[in-house]
Amino acid sequence: MLHAAITYMEFAPDWWYVVDSRRSLLFTAIVLLIDVPLMPALFFVAGYFALPSLQRRGPGGFVREKIVRLGIPWVIGVVFLAPPAAYMIYVSRDVPMGYLEFWKTDFWGPMFQQSVYWFLGVLFFGFLLVAWMWGSQPEPVRAREPRPETPGAWVFAAVVAGTAAWAMVEAPVAGLDDWRHVGWLFVIQPARLAFYAGYFLLGIYAERRAWFGGAGYRPELGPWGWGSVIAGIVYLGYRWEGNPTTYGERAVAAVLFATFCLTALIAGIAVFQRVADGTGRAWRHLASNAYGVYYVHPLILYPLAYAIRDFGAPPIVKVTILIVVTLGASVAVSALVLRRLPGLRRVF
Repeated sequence: MLHAAITYMEFAPDWWYVVDSRRSLLFTAIVLLIDVPLMPALFFVAGYFALPSLQRRGPGGFVREKIVRLGIPWVIGVVFLAPPAAYMIYVSRDVPMGYLEFWKTDFWGPMFQQSVYWFLGVLFFGFLLVAWMWGSQPEPVRAREPRPETPGAWVFAAVVAGTAAWAMVEAPVAGLDDWRHVGWLFVIQPARLAFYAGYFLLGIYAERRAWFGGAGYRPELGPWGWGSVIAGIVYLGYRWEGNPTTYGERAVAAVLFATFCLTALIAGIAVFQRVADGTGRAWRHLASNAYGVYYVHPLILYPLAYAIRDFGAPPIVKVTILIVVTLGASVAVSALVLRRLPGLRRVF
């Protein structure tokens, strides 16, 4: 939904893969809101399941598993799948350059990026650090089981304060939406580094305190839901004035971003525990194919956005087409190809 909506938002990034001529402020609002908690939520989930996997596999088995599940797909994604995604920038703007020439020249130069596969690299590095730190602990520490504990307000305040403070440190050189390359290895948003690490650590903390299951902490939708609505409205209203550029503007944006991020994440968990905490066939199917959908969806969504660019329909219709077709096709590719072919099945 995020990547479909960017195509039709007013003031879309200049570099975005396909920008449609028919755009709407509705999708500007949708992008600004979805973009805040999305990646921190993925890091949170990854952190939540990190230590149980380490305890089950041991450091060596854990690292080998992450090489197969993240390291190899990351390299393949960057070398072979990110280039066709980036090439859509040239195709959609009628830049006269063949794909092979683009791959050999511009992609490894001014057009280098990692598409959605940047996440796999950063997450892989995070898992290696956790495996090393956990493996260095004495056996009694590693054998500890989660202990139910209701979090104090200080936990959530620390997450907001820490992530906002880091974004403020980066504010003189990078805004929340800016991307940077760390050599050829990582592509990151430097002002959001603390959100990657902070929510990964929060996920580890939550699992060790047995949040969400049994006698553990279960967030109440009422206060968290209203908190996220209010924080989202305030953040959206502030960002509606334009992209923050001065240090003061970026500092305020950092605090509002951090507040909305946390409240949206916890409120989202509360919602999903009410409506999606089940083991039905549809949920199992979507869960088992979620990684495959993430991996292949850019290769479907961007060309399709280009194909329907001249289709004379309102943006809401085009976005609906993009989401439905991309999700359906991505699930099909995942279920029928990625999770069935030998080798690929081991990864996905």
